[in-house]
Amino acid sequence: MLRKFFACFLLFFIFLFAGCVSLVRPELSAEQEAVLYPLASYVPEAFEWEEVCPGLSRFDFENAGFPLIYHAVKIDLTLTGAAGPDATLELLCCRRESASRREATAQFAARTQCAVAVNATPFTRSGQLTGIHKESGEVLSQPVARYGAIAFKLAENAGVSRAGYGESGDLGEASAREDGICTARIFSSQTDGEIEDFDYAFGGFFVVLKDGQVRTEFIRRSDSRTGAGLSADGRTLYLLVVEGERPDQSRGLSYPQCGEVFRAMGCSDALELDGGSSSELCINGKSVLSYKVHTRQSNSFGFRVK
Repeated sequence: MLRKFFACFLLFFIFLFAGCVSLVRPELSAEQEAVLYPLASYVPEAFEWEEVCPGLSRFDFENAGFPLIYHAVKIDLTLTGAAGPDATLELLCCRRESASRREATAQFAARTQCAVAVNATPFTRSGQLTGIHKESGEVLSQPVARYGAIAFKLAENAGVSRAGYGESGDLGEASAREDGICTARIFSSQTDGEIEDFDYAFGGFFVVLKDGQVRTEFIRRSDSRTGAGLSADGRTLYLLVVEGERPDQSRGLSYPQCGEVFRAMGCSDALELDGGSSSELCINGKSVLSYKVHTRQSNSFGFRVK
C-alpha cells in the first residue's frame, strides 16, 4: 500500500516538475536575443490586414520555426461617417470589483458581441485592479505612477451610457456611443495630469514604444503579451496579443520585441497591458487564441460598430 502511494506521489511530482520546467522563461541579453531571434523571425515584411467589419481589420502571424503566434487588430477610431452615415464605433468596458465578480474577456466579448475585445489593466489575486480605470470621466481605480495607460477622448457630441449590476446580479458594462471616439493617447505615467481631459482610461504596465523609438531597457524575457499601440495622430488603434502559454507552439515575445512589432505596424507609441495567462483577444465574440484562457480577468474593453 505504501509502495503504491509512493509511486503515485512520485508520478505526481514528476508531472508537476515537468510542467513547471516547460514554462521557465529564461532571461536574455539584448545581444543574445538579436542573435537567437533576428527581427525577420517575428516581424513580417508586410502586414496583410483582413477586414473584420467597417473600420476594423485583423492580422495573424505564425512562424513555426521561432516558434511564435500572435494576433493583431487595427481600429479606425474616427469611424463615424467613414463607413456610412449610420456607422459609429462604440467603446465598451467592464470592470470587476472582486474575484467573485470577475468576468473573463471571452465572456465579456460574447455577452456584448464586440467586434473586438481584449483584456486590459493588471489585477491582484483578490481581483482588485492595479492601476487606473476611468469610465465616463469618473476614476474608479486609482492610478499607479510607475505604470502607463491608454486613454480615449469622445467626440464633442458623443453620448455616454452606463449600466451596472442589476437586481438579478447580471453583469453590466459602460459604453461610449452615438458620435464615437475622437482620439486616443498613451501616457508613460498614470498620474499625468492630462489624463483628466480624457473620458476613458485603462492602466497597463510600461510603454515599449515612444515617439517611434523602441525602449530597450527592459529584461529580455519571452511571455504571453497583450498590448495597445497608436498612430502618431492618435486616430488609429492597434491591439497586439502574443501567445505564450504553450511555449512548444509559441514562445511569446519580450517587451522590446513587442515594441518592434508595434513600430512595424505603424505605431508611434505602444503600451504593454496585463500579459501572461491573462492575455486574451476576441473577435466577433470569440477568442482567436489557439488555447483556452482559464483566467477570469478583472478588466476588459472592446469595440462594436453600430
